[in-house]
Amino acid sequence: MILATPPIFYPAAPLKLGFHPLWFGITIGVVAMIGVVIPPVAICVFVVKIYPRFLLACIYKGVTPFLISLVLVWGLLFLFPQLALWLPSVFYK
Repeated sequence: MILATPPIFYPAAPLKLGFHPLWFGITIGVVAMIGVVIPPVAICVFVVKIYPRFLLACIYKGVTPFLISLVLVWGLLFLFPQLALWLPSVFYK
């Protein structure tokens, strides 16, 4: 997903719509982290499900706080893009 998505959406999002390319890359990373937890991909969840003693409901009960925090981070990055751009601007002055 991280390799396939940016070449498709990069010409539209940062270049035509005026988003910062670094913000776009960080947002793609956060969305990819959400995608590895939510089905149909859910790679992280299905790797843990290999062990028969863990039920899927138990796994998602443990994953839910992290998923909620990732969605909140994505929402904050979407509403306040300066959060993603502040630290790099400090280092590259």
